[in-house]
Amino acid sequence: MSVIICAYTMDRWEALSEAVASVFRQTRRPEEVIVVIDYNEELLERATREFRGARVIANELTKGLSGARNTGVRAATGDILVFLDDDAYGEDEWLENLLAPFDDPSVAGCGGWIVPHWESGEPRWFPRTFWWVMGCSYDGLPPDGSRIRNPIGANMAIRREVFVRAGGFSAGLGRIGTTPLGCEETELCIRYGEREPADSFVLVRSAVVHHRVPASRCTWRYFFRRCWSEGLSKAAVASLVGHDAGLSAERRHVAVAIPREMMSSCRELWRQPGVLAQRLFAVASGSLLAAAGLLRGTLAVKKNPISLQSAFLEGVSEPGEDLAPWRPVAMVQVDVDEAVRGRSLPADVNDRVWVEFLREGQVVGREEMRAAHATLGEADIAAAVARHRDQVSTFVSMPDELLPSISIVVPTICRFPDELRRFAEGLATLDYPDFEVILVDNRVAPTYEMPRFDGFERVRVVSERIPGISAARNRGVREARGDVVAFTDDDVVVDARWLRAIGGRMAANPEISVVGGLVLPAELATEPQLWFEEYFGGFSQSFDLRIARLDHHPDDSLFPYAAGRYAAGCNMAYRRSALEELGGFLVSLGTGTPARGGEDLEAVVSLASRGAVIAFEPAALVRHIHRATEEDFLKQAQGYGAGLTAMFTSLVLRDPAHLVKMSRRAWEASRSLAGRGERSFSATATYPAATRRIERRGMLYGPVAYLKSRRMFSRRREELREAFGDHVRY
Repeated sequence: MSVIICAYTMDRWEALSEAVASVFRQTRRPEEVIVVIDYNEELLERATREFRGARVIANELTKGLSGARNTGVRAATGDILVFLDDDAYGEDEWLENLLAPFDDPSVAGCGGWIVPHWESGEPRWFPRTFWWVMGCSYDGLPPDGSRIRNPIGANMAIRREVFVRAGGFSAGLGRIGTTPLGCEETELCIRYGEREPADSFVLVRSAVVHHRVPASRCTWRYFFRRCWSEGLSKAAVASLVGHDAGLSAERRHVAVAIPREMMSSCRELWRQPGVLAQRLFAVASGSLLAAAGLLRGTLAVKKNPISLQSAFLEGVSEPGEDLAPWRPVAMVQVDVDEAVRGRSLPADVNDRVWVEFLREGQVVGREEMRAAHATLGEADIAAAVARHRDQVSTFVSMPDELLPSISIVVPTICRFPDELRRFAEGLATLDYPDFEVILVDNRVAPTYEMPRFDGFERVRVVSERIPGISAARNRGVREARGDVVAFTDDDVVVDARWLRAIGGRMAANPEISVVGGLVLPAELATEPQLWFEEYFGGFSQSFDLRIARLDHHPDDSLFPYAAGRYAAGCNMAYRRSALEELGGFLVSLGTGTPARGGEDLEAVVSLASRGAVIAFEPAALVRHIHRATEEDFLKQAQGYGAGLTAMFTSLVLRDPAHLVKMSRRAWEASRSLAGRGERSFSATATYPAATRRIERRGMLYGPVAYLKSRRMFSRRREELREAFGDHVRY
């Protein structure tokens, strides 16, 4: 037996400690106790330090309860897996009683009895048939030992074989933080029951845990919200397993238990008409809200069907396979001018391999290859090398005296001071004759100090309290001493030759005003990081040098509006004079504003529209650390969509002539957007089907977001002019 407890917040530390302690007090001790921490580093560190008898691990899958439980399942070694909520605790004989039915080999799982622990007293208006709102056992459940459709997640035991045959909890369901969307255990049990109809899940009323119910859950607002969410959850489950199976228990509950509740309430509270009226109202309104949520969810699912992946959303398993984790994608470099040889890979990596092809130290191409038995064969590598042998290095080597001085500007909100210090100190040691590093602290209300950079004279820290990455970059430009201002972010790894590639291109082509560089991933350690490359094609889709202006843009009919092909905010450099003449970055665009992005593209388009020469130099390389979780990836997709259309809105409102120019390119632009996800170097796409819809939702919101942002900053115009001069753009 393995007991799995999932936790996500420090706010429940005392409750979590009691949950773990209650497991070790059992008359039937488990073989192991696994505590899974859901994306909370502080909680992970403390739990690891204090829960000596338990295995404390981090959720390695999708953020949320389903992903955390799947992580626990994957790590567990027991034949029976017991799940206990982090705000519940078991009575001393809980596990002994919960395991008793497993003597019958046809029992696939058991659900125990869950008693509410009212931390502020039981509210008399709260109907007992609705205790499921609190995650507790409720009136209307069958007698002890009865067959049930599914146990309640706070207190359940399931054979490991269930997960092997049916897969894990569906990550499309399950609570994420405080978002009360659940029923993942319901869907799992129904799915298994359809595969193995002779097996059963049973109710064990003697296996008792106490579930803490804080005062915040004893409110009408929480009650209404949970009833609505339950309806939405049931709609999602019904869409996956069918309405007959998905709603069978609910129909019985409505037909039998709720009428019984109303009659018993009348007998119990007839002397207290005020309380009786509240309870009857709770029964009626809760039922209606759950039904309304079910209807709303059913309509939403019909419009956008849920794609059930019968194993983990991360794609780590199929029914019948071992519960193996998703494995990182290995990143391999091959020099096209050296002798070809096979490559052995670590055993714990994916069979999909990211292969980069080098010439004279520069990445000139990439491919996804498949490794057989953790090996890339010599013949496969030779064939891939042949496809990239014509690629040339574009790196321009210039004498130091001809290179321009460069100021590196890095906006930051200093989320991880130690990492920021190491990053800035790494920049300060780059091989370049004349440069400086300017960190722009863009925290509106700092709660701790920026790291110190003693001994690194090239590093300066300046502050900009006007929010947004554009304001931070404009502060960096005003503080810069270099002839060229290079921009990067604090979540990248900069190549050793980055500055020399930028400076060399600027020196070789004095007419160039903007240089963008190549952005490749720093790692592909989680599946969402791979999704970014699959869907967006990463930041860069080309390894060829491009130099373009309005009257000459070979093979790029979308120029200058496809500015992302030339520069990304984490890797771009401008002649300082060009930026100052433009008026800097548009303050109402970018991360940290309602518009959420687009400021880097807007600056490139605006300069190109004035006749400036724009270049993409693939030798100028940085590696970006992509978002590691599904939630962050989807937020990024929505933000990119919003930032793109916010940027286009800003262009049209500032100069309506852009509308005519963009309309001429509308057809090709729509084809380019429609092909998103198809330009990937990867032959296999695994990103969520919802990605495209979420990005387009962001695109619809972008114009509204820009108008909100512009209104916000127009109220601060005097502050902006004082900070950045009369030519500041907002």
